[in-house]
Formats: sequence, structure tokens, C-alpha cells
Amino acid sequence: MHITIPLFESDKCLLKEDQVVGFETPFIQKKVEEEINISIAKNLNIDPQKIFNYLKKFVGESIEKGETIAFNKGIFSTKKIISKYSGLIKEINHSDGSITILSKTETENTVNSYFKGKVTKIKKNELIIDVGRGEEFPGKNISRNFGGKTFYLDENPDFILENLYNSIVVCEDITSYYKAKAEALGTSGFLSLSKLAEDLEFPSGQLKNFNDYKKIIKAKFTYCTILSNSSSIYFYQ
Repeated sequence: MHITIPLFESDKCLLKEDQVVGFETPFIQKKVEEEINISIAKNLNIDPQKIFNYLKKFVGESIEKGETIAFNKGIFSTKKIISKYSGLIKEINHSDGSITILSKTETENTVNSYFKGKVTKIKKNELIIDVGRGEEFPGKNISRNFGGKTFYLDENPDFILENLYNSIVVCEDITSYYKAKAEALGTSGFLSLSKLAEDLEFPSGQLKNFNDYKKIIKAKFTYCTILSNSSSIYFYQ
């Protein structure tokens, strides 16, 4: 069975074709937007309402690290403000004499894979993963893309770290007590037949059909990957 995993332009895919991927494999490096506020008036010792007279960059213009944002030329010296960031000038505030730069930076931490298999194809907006033998089921109310090894609550095994850590809890429903305990033990998310509480912070999703749930419980698939964009749930061995 093949799974199509979506990719976004803002993410850098770290995988290669023919690579065997596990849940601990670094998958993407995310680019995040950070807003940086710089007090021009304070640094240049000027009237905030006259900030436009000293700026070299204005709203909507891009700026590179090392470029001059603003300067105040005096009789004996010139004060300059040099940008420490690359980004876009988002806002100029003439009330307090500050500017806001929208900076795009790559996070140092990467996001690990939420699927297990072999990469067969990498395209611009998606990658194809061969997960071996498995089955696809329709889902709903999926909060985000997630996945992991499966933990079936119907078997009532021990709620211990070894069983819950990085696992998806598959259940018909779950009490607040067991939900909180699973979260504390490091679960990767919840897949249920009934809708869980709206305040659930961990990834969650629902199976659409009761018969699918019965089939999954009987088959006891080892892994699952849950995709919000297609409302698809993949179980595989």
C-alpha cells in the first residue's frame, strides 16, 4: 500500500527517494515566521513621530541581514541601525518610533516522521511512501497529520511508558482519567470512534464507521498514519 504525504513550500523535506523511514527519522525542517520589533526612535534618539525621516526601508520592502534600516546623521558622527535579520518590513509605528520585521528563519529542531516505510517518490508538494501490507479507512475531525505504532485500548493492557510512548491510542472512547494518563506517558495522539473532548491538546481523529472500527480491532494492525488533508486513516503492518 502507498500513502501520499503532503509537503508544504515552507517546509524543507529531509528525506531521499528509496530511503527507509521510521518514526524517529527526521522528516522536515520547518520555516517559521518570527516578528522582530526594533525601537528606531530610542536607538537613534529621535522624535518617534519623525521616524520616516530617518528610515531607509519602508513597509512592504524586503531587507537583508547587514543592511541599514535607519540612520541619524549628526555634525560629528552618524548613528546607524543595522538589521540582524533578513525578512520583510511589516509595520512602522510612528507613535513609539518602532518598526516590525517579519523574519523567516529555519528552526534548528526538525519534525520526525509520522509514518513508517520506504520513500518511493518525492515531488514538489508530496511524497509517496510504500508501507507494505495495509488498508485505508475514512476518518473525520482529524486535528492534524500524525501517526505511530498502535495501542489498542480494548485489550486493556498495562498503561505503562513502554506501551504508550510515541503510540497512537486506538479506542471506541476514552475516559478523562485514561486520556490524561496516556498524555503523561507520551502518547502521540488518539484515534477513536466517538468524538473526544474539544479541549484535547494532543493530535486526534475519528473513524467514520463502526464496522471499520471492529475490523481494525480484529486485525490489530501494528502502525497507523492519519492525514487531515484527505481525512484518511492508514493502518499497516
